[in-house]
Amino acid sequence: MNTTTKKEAILTTALTLFAKHGFAHVSIAMIAEQSDVTKSLIFHHFGNKEQLWDEVKQYYFNQYAQTQEILFEQEKNPLALIEKSMRNYFKFIKQNPLVARFFSYAHLDNDAGCGDLDRPLFNQGERLIKSAQQQGLIRPGINPTVLIMTFINGINQYFVARCRFEQWDASIYQDDDRFIDHFIALLITGVKP
Repeated sequence: MNTTTKKEAILTTALTLFAKHGFAHVSIAMIAEQSDVTKSLIFHHFGNKEQLWDEVKQYYFNQYAQTQEILFEQEKNPLALIEKSMRNYFKFIKQNPLVARFFSYAHLDNDAGCGDLDRPLFNQGERLIKSAQQQGLIRPGINPTVLIMTFINGINQYFVARCRFEQWDASIYQDDDRFIDHFIALLITGVKP
């Protein structure tokens, strides 16, 4: 295994363990054992557990951010961009469900660094929503932050709290596309004038 592959294996294992147990209940030894590397290699690449935690955040957030940046560049219709952004985030979390769990632990631990990561995307999203409000596409009284929070949290909870919501209505989880279609229709209809 080359250095890049080993580093990615460490990041993948760290994500899995952090998402399952949280920061406090994961040790470098656990990560090393499950990554099939030495602890010294982890320290070589990441310095310490806190830096590894930050690198996991950065690594997975960047994967999502790259696809979202492309949408910001390509889609000029504000409502279409909002819809595509929700679908993009849903697809990313569906493909990486541990990321939602990982960030849930980060939020529970009051990890303020999460805000630093998504600030540039948030700023673009806020400008987009305000522009759509000025164009009369979105009601002027809607707070852009609340709209962004709603779509992020709704999608995260769909994956993180499945054991709870499935008890309410198991059919929601039989067709992910149907869920996201309903979710988007609800939000878009709710924000239109």
